[in-house]
Amino acid sequence: ATFFTVGKYAAQYQDILSQVQSYGHLVANHTFEHPQLVDYLGAGGDLFDQVARTDGHVKKWVDGSTIFFRPPYGAWSPDVAKALNDNFAVCLHHIGPILWDIDGRDWACWQNGTTPQDCFQGYLNQIVKKGHGIVLMHDSSADQDAVRKLNMTHALTQLLVPALQQQGYQFVRLDSIPEIKAASQVPFQFALRASNGKYVSPQGGGGGQILVNGPTVGPWEPFGVEDLGYGKVAMRAANGLYLSPQDGGGEGKEVLANGPAVGKWEPLDLITVGRGQVAFRTIRGFFLTRESVDGGRLMANVTSMREWEVFRFTNLSAGAKQASKKSCSSQGTP
Repeated sequence: ATFFTVGKYAAQYQDILSQVQSYGHLVANHTFEHPQLVDYLGAGGDLFDQVARTDGHVKKWVDGSTIFFRPPYGAWSPDVAKALNDNFAVCLHHIGPILWDIDGRDWACWQNGTTPQDCFQGYLNQIVKKGHGIVLMHDSSADQDAVRKLNMTHALTQLLVPALQQQGYQFVRLDSIPEIKAASQVPFQFALRASNGKYVSPQGGGGGQILVNGPTVGPWEPFGVEDLGYGKVAMRAANGLYLSPQDGGGEGKEVLANGPAVGKWEPLDLITVGRGQVAFRTIRGFFLTRESVDGGRLMANVTSMREWEVFRFTNLSAGAKQASKKSCSSQGTP
């Protein structure tokens, strides 16, 4: 199963997440406080905070670098997608929204006094009719304490799982579903636009000099990125060579796209500067910047962050993905 976990409970029950992982289940992100995201964004809420705070409590229990994301109540909109895709860290690590195919409304069963046997029959009928898909279930309630006390989903699964196994159904994690697995393997690509409106452009797609002169995103402008942990990344040009601040930056030092691997100079501190904007700092404390008002070379020669050191990134990947799912997968939301 895949457990989409609410961060405020993950913070309190780390031992349960450890058990969930040890049993072979997948841990995923379900926001920190379980707000309806369309309304939350409209009220001025910080979507990145909901995701990032939860990551802080679930990431150590996630297998691999990808964190799957489910919005509370399945509420999603283009504005929500844009707000999340405007954050570099969210684009780098997350895939979502992951919704569902079959919802037997287990929470409503317990709220209305329905027995596990009757609730089981409703789920079974839907699953048999559909034949496959993601099955939504709740092992608790994120925002209704009265319903949480009535929860009998454990008893429901004790009826449902054996019945489905007898009919030949298989239970798999999200990351075993071909469409989801393929989506997680799509590399995050982006372009960087300086405050003068020009794109950062490794000449020839990489191999040497980098100019801040691209009028649009062409074949030379896309970058890949490698997460090095602890807030550090390494960027790759279109030809696969790494951006390398010469000597780690300093007076007159430029950034070249000639690193064959991540060595001493390639790691960069990733600094988020508001929605859709980032800055990069070398290991010697110099920020990436442009050489002149018009652009010029990409340099690493200033120790303070101002307008020239801030870049707007354009997500060139399909940032928020929703694939069709063809395997039966039980879902929990602690």
